[in-house]
Amino acid sequence: MRTFVLREKEHAQSLVSYLKQHAGPQARAGRPLVVTVAEHKQKRSGEQNARYWALLSEIAEQVQVSGKYFDRDVWHEWMKDRFGPKIDGPTGLLPSSTSQMNTEQFNQYMTQVESFAVQELGVEFAAI
Repeated sequence: MRTFVLREKEHAQSLVSYLKQHAGPQARAGRPLVVTVAEHKQKRSGEQNARYWALLSEIAEQVQVSGKYFDRDVWHEWMKDRFGPKIDGPTGLLPSSTSQMNTEQFNQYMTQVESFAVQELGVEFAAI
């Protein structure tokens, strides 16, 4: 699989060259290519990622469920299941990876996580 982000004329030319070289042979082999054109949205940033894991660390340090603390990886899975996007799975919808979210989607997700943590779990966040 190849991904082309068309920021400059040369990038578009690379896409066209790739298609000219591979489309025919792939089609003849019974494996035609699929081309989708959409606006590029940047994946979540390193800064967003660091802030998210800091939020989860605060939750892990402050919240007990039935007298037990859970680490931030457990809270990540729980939050992802509750607030993250879903994909079709063999037994229904499954949580999708948060690493596939773009910056806008990830901001919305973090807002939901933070709001839930404050309102429902009583977390008091330091300046993160």
